[in-house]
Amino acid sequence: MRILFLIIVTALGYCPSLLAQSTIKVNAKVVDENNNPVPYADVAFRRIQLGISADKNGFFSIDMMPSDSIIILKNGHTPIKLCFKDSIFRNTYSVTVVLPRRPLELTEVQINAIRSYPEIRQQINSLTVKNTDLNPDARPFTNPLSYLYGLLSKHEKEKRVASQLETEEAKRAVLKDLFRLYNSYKIIDLDEDEYDRFISYLNMPYVYLQRTSDYDLAVNIKKMFASYTKDNHSSFGKKIYPAALDDMQFIKQSPNYGK
Repeated sequence: MRILFLIIVTALGYCPSLLAQSTIKVNAKVVDENNNPVPYADVAFRRIQLGISADKNGFFSIDMMPSDSIIILKNGHTPIKLCFKDSIFRNTYSVTVVLPRRPLELTEVQINAIRSYPEIRQQINSLTVKNTDLNPDARPFTNPLSYLYGLLSKHEKEKRVASQLETEEAKRAVLKDLFRLYNSYKIIDLDEDEYDRFISYLNMPYVYLQRTSDYDLAVNIKKMFASYTKDNHSSFGKKIYPAALDDMQFIKQSPNYGK
């Protein structure tokens, strides 16, 4: 009888290897780091490419090979891989799987204070383009070389454009403050991410802002906003306007560009 047993063992191979290929049953409970059940966690069975779900109390059962691995995952939690390859062989395993919560990442929120109208008007009145000429008092007849250099130099032209763009950026900033004030008074109803596009739609030079009365400016912007909201099918409404991009093109196409 002993000889027969040895023959069978030899024919089937080493006994631990045979046991390693046996099916095991896993009964698991999924909890978070505070030992609270994680309901309806997903269980991915990698070898057969199938998945099951835990119940509302975080329990699940699965039959698998000891060499198999499963992944337990849940939205908002860190996934965990479960494998019994290096564990002492048993027919049934009862385990608790801790699925820690992922840290909550808060998006940055920018809060802009609503400035008073006198402050906004003061900033509008201060808008101006800086004089970048090397010698603004130069005369063609008294200093012709300096005059021609300042008039024709590419570097000087770029300085003038940069100065104009700085003014346009300042104009955009003060108009955004104005829009926030108008929103608070229900004159317009415009989201912050639409401010740059609406400024391009208005196309108001800073000189116009300075010369227009407060009342007329509010009335005109309200009328333009009504047209802007109706202009849903135009190519303008489908474009994205980075700050100052349209202003830069406008300046370069201006007849006075470089003068």
